[in-house]
Amino acid sequence: MYRIVFFLLITAQLYKSQNKRFVYEYSFAEDSTHIDIKKKEFLNLDIHKNSSRFYSSDIPEQDSLVRIKEKPKDKFPYQGIQYLDVIVKNYPDFNMTLYTSCQNYYQVNMQKKPKWKIFPEKEKILNFLAQKATTTLYNRKWTVWFTTDIPIQDGPYLLHGLPGLIVKAEDEKKGISFQLVEIRSLRNSDPKELPYYFRHKLILVTENSFKTILKNYFDNPSPRRNNDNNDLKQIFFDGNGKEISDSEFYRMVERNNKKALEKRNNLLRWDIIKN
Repeated sequence: MYRIVFFLLITAQLYKSQNKRFVYEYSFAEDSTHIDIKKKEFLNLDIHKNSSRFYSSDIPEQDSLVRIKEKPKDKFPYQGIQYLDVIVKNYPDFNMTLYTSCQNYYQVNMQKKPKWKIFPEKEKILNFLAQKATTTLYNRKWTVWFTTDIPIQDGPYLLHGLPGLIVKAEDEKKGISFQLVEIRSLRNSDPKELPYYFRHKLILVTENSFKTILKNYFDNPSPRRNNDNNDLKQIFFDGNGKEISDSEFYRMVERNNKKALEKRNNLLRWDIIKN
């Protein structure tokens, strides 16, 4: 558990230096019909001289375990992590790249950038004087608080472009929020490093192309068929242990996937297809 770190004496010059890690508590409701049921995870925003990287705080530890074991045989070692995407923003133009998966692994050039409306309201957050701003990104309305005490025009997720770091963000329905909880100095951090699972061949796509890929999967979440062993007969069973045909099996999996997606319809990854 990360403890909240309060900084009583902070100068702008401190945050102009490179290699800082801003840790956010990510609170999210998977199901839009049950906003009160939330999960939490900690996410890192690593700031480097020419770019930033946004990803789950748990990934480095799991990466280390994967390297030790090389290829895990029993299960996907990252399955306890909810936020598996990585967002890279390149300075100074804030060109954004999303590393994500949907049956394959993708490198997506993101084009949509937030347009902000800044308000005069201010409040103290983590002892920083923060100011209110709002934007709509992929039909999700955000209220954020940024501080010029940290003169970095970045923030969690795809949010950026304000006169200071975004220290808090929450969507209009209060189903998703990011709250800054800790600040660290970074040592020996590679700004180009990606999680181990992205070392598969990445497919480079545009944002519009990835939108089509996601929508097709959301509407028809069929599993990928493994054709690597054409000479081997595959036997499938239903939930009661009864042998079924391959077509029945894939229909069953598709139905189960649809039910699962319906219960996870509020995740950020689906915002792009709601635009």
